[in-house]
Amino acid sequence: MLNNQAMADLHGHEFDELVIVRSGSGFHIVNDHAEMIRRGDFFYVTANDIHYYEATSELSLINVLIHRERPFNYIKNIEGMIQTISDDTRPFTIRYQSLSESSLNKIITLAESISSRRDDVFDSCYFSSTESSLLQILTVLCEGNQAGKMPVAEAKGKVYLLDHIRQNYAQEINWKGVCEEAGIALRTLYRFFHEMTGKTPEKFQQLYRLLKAQELLRTTDIPVSRIATTCGFMSPPRLTEAYRRHFSRTPSQERQRSTSIQQESE
Repeated sequence: MLNNQAMADLHGHEFDELVIVRSGSGFHIVNDHAEMIRRGDFFYVTANDIHYYEATSELSLINVLIHRERPFNYIKNIEGMIQTISDDTRPFTIRYQSLSESSLNKIITLAESISSRRDDVFDSCYFSSTESSLLQILTVLCEGNQAGKMPVAEAKGKVYLLDHIRQNYAQEINWKGVCEEAGIALRTLYRFFHEMTGKTPEKFQQLYRLLKAQELLRTTDIPVSRIATTCGFMSPPRLTEAYRRHFSRTPSQERQRSTSIQQESE
């Protein structure tokens, strides 16, 4: 259940997967949609999804595997809870709220209690305790999103920096102003970003823009010129230059490649 995961290439599963980010940061790409993730984030991946992780930095995940074809012994009627978590995190909606430190630590403790149990003795106590821990994890996730915004004190510092760029990646960001809001010095911001992402704020924002441009190229028919402005590039040539440098192909080639893959799968 606890996994200091080597981030695999594009893959799927024969099971559903509830994922909680224990530490680190990166991007989760699911069905060609890109989401920035950081400590305290969580999301639900179904057996029908294809996904991978990109540009990870010290990313450690808690993976709860749910086999839908196997009925639970004790807990019932959790479909509504699972659906709520899935709806609010695919993509992250305005209702979505990352876990507070206390909620995340509670889930880590519950996950560790499951991992510590012997899984070669499937008696009634094993199932009752494991299902009880799962129900508590789902409850914490659902309650967190119903509780409203994170307290100001917890929303400062590193959390504030990553959430700010998640909400404003396509905008020109005044990093000095962000530092004032977060209550940190500018040099501390650069140190924080390197610790959290392995990149400078500017390079991380550029990567974010490129991954969102890739998402739109693969999943929509929006013209490349509009994608450029939507994702924060000053002009289509700027997008093309940056895209070719990072992905070794142009936006037009990306769209043609994606179209060819879709036609082959049909």
